[in-house]
Amino acid sequence: MNIHHTNDQYIVNHLKARERGYVWLERELKRTLLISTAGITVFFAVFFFVLKPDLMVWAVSFAAAAALNVIWGYLNYRREYQNYQAIYRYLEEFETGNYGYRGSENFTGVGICAQLAEQLARMGEAFGGLRRKLVEEKENTKELVTDISHQLKTPVAALELSYELIQDESLDDKERREFLARSGRELKRFRQLVETLSNLSRLEADMIKLAPKEADLKETLIRAVNGVYMKAGKKEIEIELMDFEPVRLCHDARWTAEAVSNVLDNAVKYSPAGTRVQIRVNSMVSYVFIEVEDEGIGIPKSEYADIFKRFYRGKREAVEREEGAGVGLYLVRKILEEQGGSVRALNAPGGGSVLQMMLPKEYGV
Repeated sequence: MNIHHTNDQYIVNHLKARERGYVWLERELKRTLLISTAGITVFFAVFFFVLKPDLMVWAVSFAAAAALNVIWGYLNYRREYQNYQAIYRYLEEFETGNYGYRGSENFTGVGICAQLAEQLARMGEAFGGLRRKLVEEKENTKELVTDISHQLKTPVAALELSYELIQDESLDDKERREFLARSGRELKRFRQLVETLSNLSRLEADMIKLAPKEADLKETLIRAVNGVYMKAGKKEIEIELMDFEPVRLCHDARWTAEAVSNVLDNAVKYSPAGTRVQIRVNSMVSYVFIEVEDEGIGIPKSEYADIFKRFYRGKREAVEREEGAGVGLYLVRKILEEQGGSVRALNAPGGGSVLQMMLPKEYGV
């Protein structure tokens, strides 16, 4: 009952607002017609008393001018009335969420109604684009939440299992210590996964704002190497930063180092022990290329684009054996793209793979 009453009241208010608009339009046009008629009358009065024309000629001229003024007023009223109706149609469509509405009316004149109609058309395009963006963001958020939930299920299940086994009273001290150590490793991996997923979700939601400023690229790369140095050392993998001319460019040193570190981490993870990972820098006129080459398992050409997708992991056995959530290279792409850069995968001439990162020397290029 209340819903019907609310709808009825809305319709009444809607009709009243529309009626007020018509009354205002009619009043404005009547005033315009009155002013123009008064102007014509004054003009012909002055013309009659100053030049003293033939009365018949003057009367016919005055009547013709008055008639033309009335015709002009009627045509103007009709034009503005049609424009006003078209504007109201726009507002009605926008109110229902149809921002893509484009009336078939041909707006005439340069009056305020025609100008408002043009503004409404542009506003509809802007609102439509905004709504599409909101829908896309909503879908991306739903997909992200689903993906994150899926990624957390496995480590949580492993921790639950370890906890249940530790509670088993039949375990001796040695077995209990082994399960405790395993739980510690699982907990460490879980913490790393949560941190990675946190960075991912914050980046997706634009909560992380990159702050590019001019800095030495070499310092950024050394910071990235330090992030994986211990992991590489355990596999006796040498990370070699090749010499290059000093380069200062506008970039977010922290997040760029995070991106390069993720690439290095991938190279170390999928390379056999005792191999080498090489970092090369090529400075061009407007861009800087950072290449990370390893001697690992390589990347199939069919996966060149897929490896930079969120939560994507290769299907090969060598990839599935290694731990990972499939977000490292996705973060690399996002961080670089936020700075106007890019990343792509290549196969190294002697085996292994090359990941080529590009950054503009001037932020925003």
